[in-house]
Amino acid sequence: MTMPKSIQRDLDKLDQAIARSRRMAAFHDGDDDYLAEAYEQDADDLQAVRDAVARGELAEAGRLAYGLDTYVRDEIPARLFNLIMKANGTNS
Repeated sequence: MTMPKSIQRDLDKLDQAIARSRRMAAFHDGDDDYLAEAYEQDADDLQAVRDAVARGELAEAGRLAYGLDTYVRDEIPARLFNLIMKANGTNS
């Protein structure tokens, strides 16, 4: 699937957010297991949204994003978030 450049840029930004969360999980691993697990779960949740968008499943990405905590959801670039919420039929 060919992705518009704007969506690809947003996915690149999302990739960076996922990587940051995974780095934070690694940083806290062994020191604060609760925090490490929380960062890892956040990364997994964002990765699921990212993968759904990459597959062209925008409504599914919107469903996944809708269920995220606000601070995690805020890692999704606004343009992409609005696109997937619209595809899901949810007003953001």
